Amino acid sequence: MNRTAAMVAIVLVATGISATPAQAAAPEWKPCTETLDRWKEVFPDDKGDTECTFVTVPLDYAKPGGRTLKIAVSRLKAKGQRRGVLLANPGGPGATAISYPRDLRTSTIGGVADNHDLIGFDPRGVGFSDAQFCDQDYDPLPPPSDAQTNARASFDAEATWNAACSDDDPEFAANLTTENTARDVDMIRQALGEQKISFYGVSFGTAVGAVYRSLFDRHVDRMWLESVMPPVMDMPAMDTDAAAVAEARFEPFTKWLADRDHEYHLGRTSAEVRKTVLALRAELDAKPRGEVTGVMVGSLATPSPSGYAYSARELATLSENTEARMAASAVKPSTRPQFGDFNGFAFNFVNNRAMFCNDGTGGRDFAEIWAQRQQRVQQYPAAGGLLQMSFQCPKWPIPARPWQLTKGTSTLQLSGHRYENDTPYVWAQRMQAKIGGALLTVDDDVHGSIRRIPCGAKVVEFFRTGRTDNGSCEGLS
Repeated sequence: MNRTAAMVAIVLVATGISATPAQAAAPEWKPCTETLDRWKEVFPDDKGDTECTFVTVPLDYAKPGGRTLKIAVSRLKAKGQRRGVLLANPGGPGATAISYPRDLRTSTIGGVADNHDLIGFDPRGVGFSDAQFCDQDYDPLPPPSDAQTNARASFDAEATWNAACSDDDPEFAANLTTENTARDVDMIRQALGEQKISFYGVSFGTAVGAVYRSLFDRHVDRMWLESVMPPVMDMPAMDTDAAAVAEARFEPFTKWLADRDHEYHLGRTSAEVRKTVLALRAELDAKPRGEVTGVMVGSLATPSPSGYAYSARELATLSENTEARMAASAVKPSTRPQFGDFNGFAFNFVNNRAMFCNDGTGGRDFAEIWAQRQQRVQQYPAAGGLLQMSFQCPKWPIPARPWQLTKGTSTLQLSGHRYENDTPYVWAQRMQAKIGGALLTVDDDVHGSIRRIPCGAKVVEFFRTGRTDNGSCEGLS
């Protein structure tokens, strides 16, 4: 049986869930400084109040008697009168979350620590939990001759990496899914001895929360999902949504630049600036040099207001002397790092890629990706060239299994940021339509900002009282 057939066979088995899942054993808690190597190194100010343990879960929930994984879990006990536990996940995927309770306790939503044990955990495949890391690097990419050639080379490099790393441990890769992560959360709940848990998720953590609630609604007390993922991860469609948000920033920026033509010399009217910028983008889209491409110009042309001055300087330099700028910026393509630093811990690209590709649709065929990209460029001339999500899964060998989300009855609050394009506001609206709950609108463009603004008090109030909010609040300026 070839590798792809073997992966498909694994997935087909994994889609069924055993009627008698394993039960989590009661954990033994110890200070994290005694349980986890490097904890004290990363958190030298730790006073020993954060406890850690491991919860054993099946690798494949369809095979409860098969391979197992150890999931690293942390706990900060409630400061005051305890009403339950609150599991928290800051997203990723691929990012550690075991230290997240420490971060929450010192944020504007830190009041949740008064009445809840704060529970953090490294998802399967991440950090201190059992993980797989791939040691395959990219081969150097060929020099691009035009945008399509460059994109095709990148697609092929991604496909090579995907094939090598998924083949490293096919069963492990096939079981890195949001559904299995949600089932791990329920194993943590059982190990804690809790009938119900509350949950706070940000970014991709909202996917974990939404899937958990769809599977285990009866075990949810209260859930808040912040900067929300869409209910279906259609990779090219996600790039289109992000481009739409970014494109809306283009015209206000051109007006700002026109008012400052004496400084940046890109045009005296909004129309002139638009013409200058789009011509520059088209030139570099057709013939990129080094790291400077049309997509880069599109990103510079669609900043949020806080980035206006920086983007203006960069665009002015590119426009004044393109050749000199290109030569100075030319760099050799770098290999993908397998370990990045995330709050002192490794970021796992294998987990990141597997979670997106096992759960998401699209992004596997170059001709389709490129055609969709060209449509976006026509629709969104400044921002439409991005291939960020579309290039996640070239030739990923495991069939996609989209989330099966349903409405529930447990108390649910969502919050979306009106102008952000990391997780566009429309995703929160679509998720609300799919799973229900209230939707709080934060008037800023900053991903996951609620724990840094006064509006964080609404999160604390929600977990204390269960009161939901369909209003709005001021965000980061």
